Amino acid sequence: MQRRALGRALGGAAGLLAGILAFTSVAPAQSVTDNQRTLIVSLPGPFSGCGFLDPGANATSNAINDLLLPSAFATNPNGNLIGVGGPIASAELVSLSPETVVYTIAPHQRWSDGEPFTGRDLAAWWRRARVLASVLSDGYRAIRTLKVSDKGLSVTATFSSPYANWNHLFRDVEAPGSPAGCDISNLVTRPSLGPYRVRSATSSRIVLAMNSHWGLDPSRYGRLVLVADANLPTTASTLFAGYSYSVTSGALQSLSTKPWMSSHLGNVSAIEEMTFAPESASTRRILVREALSWFIDRQSLINHLWGSVTFSPSVAASALYSQGQSDYPGSAGTGPSNQTPTTRVTTTLPSGSVGAADCPSCAPGALTSAGFVKVQGHWQSATGAPFSITVATGPSDIDRQTTNLLAATWRAAGVTVTVQTVGSDLSAAQSVAQSHVDVAVFSRPTSTSPLYTARSYTGPAFPDTYPSGLSLPFATTLYARAQANFNPAAAVATWHRLDELLLSSYWVRPLFTPPSLVAWTSTVGGVNGALSVPGFTDEITGWNTVPATSGS
Repeated sequence: MQRRALGRALGGAAGLLAGILAFTSVAPAQSVTDNQRTLIVSLPGPFSGCGFLDPGANATSNAINDLLLPSAFATNPNGNLIGVGGPIASAELVSLSPETVVYTIAPHQRWSDGEPFTGRDLAAWWRRARVLASVLSDGYRAIRTLKVSDKGLSVTATFSSPYANWNHLFRDVEAPGSPAGCDISNLVTRPSLGPYRVRSATSSRIVLAMNSHWGLDPSRYGRLVLVADANLPTTASTLFAGYSYSVTSGALQSLSTKPWMSSHLGNVSAIEEMTFAPESASTRRILVREALSWFIDRQSLINHLWGSVTFSPSVAASALYSQGQSDYPGSAGTGPSNQTPTTRVTTTLPSGSVGAADCPSCAPGALTSAGFVKVQGHWQSATGAPFSITVATGPSDIDRQTTNLLAATWRAAGVTVTVQTVGSDLSAAQSVAQSHVDVAVFSRPTSTSPLYTARSYTGPAFPDTYPSGLSLPFATTLYARAQANFNPAAAVATWHRLDELLLSSYWVRPLFTPPSLVAWTSTVGGVNGALSVPGFTDEITGWNTVPATSGS
């Protein structure tokens, strides 16, 4: 059994109180010689020393922290949270009125600096986390009291308001006094208490050694060398596994020439989207947002990006969920086979809502209704001013390629377009939220719950919410209803309703979920595709070495 145990026992509210998240620790059957072996792991870079709640944290930094810090939960390959055991032995929801969760700490646990790990560390983490300007701190702010008892081995959290996503809390607890911020040296100076500890760290290479005090997974790899965006190995003798955002014909061609490699094409836990400025004279009217959205045939856009590859994403059906998440309202996607990348059709999505469908032929009518006229192939206002928009694009290749295709389509339709490249996806979101630009194109990360994505449209605009500059009444109401609902089916129905209203308001136009590529040498066993980088790294302790296949 890998570094996981029983999942979250959450059914209807009536059955919740009997549902306990119990964690087991059965070791996988594999040779102990893996303790002496080194595994090279390629992850999207560059690396940073961000803690889980630092503003600069991203999927890669969180994935690395999952290997170093104690947590009651980890992310499985499908993007769902599961119990992991270890220093936090269990987490139990014991009451709904008031909501109360009891955390049990395993005895005789110590940080890598020798200090004991007890419930007092959870209390210190709560006091630190609840005052941070982070959406990830919302749940900590919902805790009214945190009581440490039983000689520090039990912690009881009592909530002031219902917080159904309580299992998102106390992930990657840092030792008291650990340095905050994203300096790479922080990885070395922060005490660790997980499967691994840090030996050295740079922005492109991190070396981890097995934590001999970790009670689970005794037969795991003894040394991990994490490399940012590493090249594929040249022989099967190299123990290698990598998670990549680069899914291009060149990358797949290179992979196809290496018979000792195995691979899996899947989805990234993110949504490539275009978002409109709330106070821009060009986009504050819904008719204009509709027109700019409808000009884009998203299936054609996807075909341009991945038309020569046998896998491509589906047209986005959600502004809250990425393709591949269990509650995604659209189809599961085209998959890596039986896909016809050259098909160019206007797509109507299963939901059938106006906000979900593409309609390039409808766009000119929307602009005309908004008072624009087309003169010699160019759209103008009633006063003769050209219809002009400025677009901010995130820094990744997908961001830039997507923006260039969008801009080309709008220009061909008669819209004047200026493109600005910014330093990060978050910067693009902030720029459009503050109406410094009219449109932003960037990749928005998704989490195991849609509440983090939905927070862009309600509540304080913390940096890691990817703020939209909007505070929508319907979003506030539905958000509060969903995040306080312990019945998963009812909560999902509320999230889907919020999703539909966001789509039909046209403040955000989701385009697609980018594809991901997991590749590994055939000598590494137990590797699967994963929806996210944390879901990938959280499986490493269950991998093992297998004999090389013939011809490798």
